[in-house]
Amino acid sequence: MKTGDQKKFCPNCGKPIEEGKAFCGNCGKKVGIKNDKRQPQKIVQNVTPKRVQAQKLPGKKSSVGKIIGICVLLLLVGGITGFYFYNQHNDSAAIVAKQKKSGKKNDLNINKKKATKKSSSKKDDSKLLWMLMGYMAYARKNYEESQNVSSTSELVDAVVKDFKDGTLTATQNSESAYTVSNSYGDVDVTVKPSEVKVTNDGTTVTSKSDLKQTFNKYTAKMAPVVKKISSSISKSSNTAKSKKTSKDSKNKADFSDEEMVVAAYIDNADGNTPQDKINTIKSILEKDNNSDGDQIPTDDYLSGVYTGSYQGKSYYSIASNLSTSHYEVIYLNGDSDQCATQAVAPGMGLDEESNKKSRSKKDLINKYKAYKQDLDEILNQLKDNKSRMSAIKDEINKKADDNSKSDNSDHDSDSNSSNQDEDTDVDY
Repeated sequence: MKTGDQKKFCPNCGKPIEEGKAFCGNCGKKVGIKNDKRQPQKIVQNVTPKRVQAQKLPGKKSSVGKIIGICVLLLLVGGITGFYFYNQHNDSAAIVAKQKKSGKKNDLNINKKKATKKSSSKKDDSKLLWMLMGYMAYARKNYEESQNVSSTSELVDAVVKDFKDGTLTATQNSESAYTVSNSYGDVDVTVKPSEVKVTNDGTTVTSKSDLKQTFNKYTAKMAPVVKKISSSISKSSNTAKSKKTSKDSKNKADFSDEEMVVAAYIDNADGNTPQDKINTIKSILEKDNNSDGDQIPTDDYLSGVYTGSYQGKSYYSIASNLSTSHYEVIYLNGDSDQCATQAVAPGMGLDEESNKKSRSKKDLINKYKAYKQDLDEILNQLKDNKSRMSAIKDEINKKADDNSKSDNSDHDSDSNSSNQDEDTDVDY
């Protein structure tokens, strides 16, 4: 045995144990040997699980962290997506609601406009009906004499027929003023709150209560004429509106329609220059204004500016006598540069084209634009003469009656004197 080696003994029987043996050779008891070759294995077995566990724990923590991170990320993405679609839905709902609200508002406005237009249309038709009844009251005597009309029913039938076949036409001058025309001339009809006034050679005023009492039960017969006139007025109004812009844009210095009518009328007067022609017309008007009624020549009185239509064409006219049977027609022909004048008198109607004269509006404007003030003075005087015409005619008729009575009285006196002379001769 080497020095330093320690002998090992069995703790059970005390016998020496051979080196490297795990059991006592004497009693067979198992003895623990610290330097045993398996000791390191035991130590390794005890340590290895701890190391393995320690090495695996970080991996588990890392996986859990990743899972948690992914879940958080998914929640964030889901939340953002949900918030986005929620806002989109709300915005869409708000837009739809706004559109519906706007649509309802527009519908209300449209319905309101329709109701206003319908109400206005009914109001206009009501005025047209009053205008028609007022005209019939005025024209009754003429129809009785010319067409042997003997009742209100026959009068309504005759007037309705004339409007339907175009013998009579009506144009609107303002909201309540109209002109009724035929081939012989025209009359102005004004619908007032309680009466209807008709002006032509004289003035006829009829209360609405009287018109209603006379014509109320014939309104169904008059309805087609009212509809026709309303449609005609509506078309002419729309045409006038559409033309107005282009007409105004051409030349703001252009004459008004009435000024153009006066210029065309003056241009046919006697005289070599525009001023000479203007002076000719002014001299007639001056004589009309400075003379008493019985001194005004019936065939030399400029009795106003009138409007009318013939075969669908509207025209203006200026009458040159108190009876308005002599007048000159002026066709302005809308936006056309050409206008035309035509003389009309008994036996010479609007259907005769031979006495028509055409001329350029532009030339007339250039010719008389320096005399625009004179044109306006003449136009105002024509309007004034038209308003005075009825009173002048009444004065003429009154003086004519007085003269007739005076002549009859003188004739009776001469007759009595002659009879006395004859008696005296017989006595002798």
